Amino acid sequence: MHSGEGRVSASRPRTRSGPLTLVACLLAALVAVIPLVAGGTGRVAAAPGQSSDQLLERYKKLGDEAEKTTEAMHNAKIEYDKQRDIVATAKKAAADAQAKLDHSRAQLKDRQDRVDAIVRASYQGARVSGLYAVMVSDSPQALLDQMSGLDMIARQASADLTAVKKMRAQTESAKKDAEAKALTASEAVSRAERVRGELQAKQADLQMQAIKIRAMYQAMTGKQLAALRGQSFDFDPRLVPKGTAPALIAVNAALTRLGDPYVWGATGPHAFDCSGLMVWAYKQAGKTIPRSSQAQMAGGTPVSREDMKPGDLVIYYPDAHHVGMYIGEGYVIHASTFGVPVKIEPVDEAGPFNSARRF
Repeated sequence: MHSGEGRVSASRPRTRSGPLTLVACLLAALVAVIPLVAGGTGRVAAAPGQSSDQLLERYKKLGDEAEKTTEAMHNAKIEYDKQRDIVATAKKAAADAQAKLDHSRAQLKDRQDRVDAIVRASYQGARVSGLYAVMVSDSPQALLDQMSGLDMIARQASADLTAVKKMRAQTESAKKDAEAKALTASEAVSRAERVRGELQAKQADLQMQAIKIRAMYQAMTGKQLAALRGQSFDFDPRLVPKGTAPALIAVNAALTRLGDPYVWGATGPHAFDCSGLMVWAYKQAGKTIPRSSQAQMAGGTPVSREDMKPGDLVIYYPDAHHVGMYIGEGYVIHASTFGVPVKIEPVDEAGPFNSARRF
């Protein structure tokens, strides 16, 4: 078995559980596993009335649950990244709105200072009225000069008063905008923190499930392991159409990973979970696709089962928690569960068909 098998990807955020909590969880998980192993003999301990086949079925069910948790964890990570982007955008918008408010306030102060200066000058008897100009002018030309100057002052004062009113309205609007965007940013931070908590909880759940599954796997007989891995199917890679389309490159890339181990949360290059294999294969073609099987079902273009082509993703189960890649001739390649390497199977052997997507 590959040395990396059974580990959750190290790139995932760690939970914040304290040492005592982690120890308690591990002990609880081990207590749940102990009844599965009979006296260290390497055989699965059968409960009363429970056959070897039933134990194998129980293992498959645990693996299926772990895969659901894995894909849910990927979805939580996708949502967390989305929320972090929203937080960054909201914080920038709030900062821009605050800068606009500060600029508006500065402009308002400048306009208000101009108006206040004219008011003070008028109050102190400055030459700001037409009557005063007539009284002090000693010639027609002097009167024209005085009136022209006063007219300019009046026009400027009127413009400044209009500008003050406008800037007050703009400042008030900018203030409301800044407050609203600051609130949006704060709410976005809170949502991101909630999603991060959900992500950490799912990671902890997966770690506990992985402990149980690994213990059961190590206790299985050779016959049970053979039954778990199932029948091998040969597929001639030369049957894949030639070409440089991303889908065809992805198929050929996936076929090179046959026999690699299933590892929860892994995206290659030497271990994979179901959606991780799809992501890695398309990455070799220079194309980025969503990380989880549910997100993969939500992306791409819907394709009918009858029109599937090599490279199409085949989504399985009603909740879309598993995915494989159609390679042609009625076969898919997929990473199915812990203990079963990447393999080729007929479409319907990989799980209950849900839908197909083309990227």
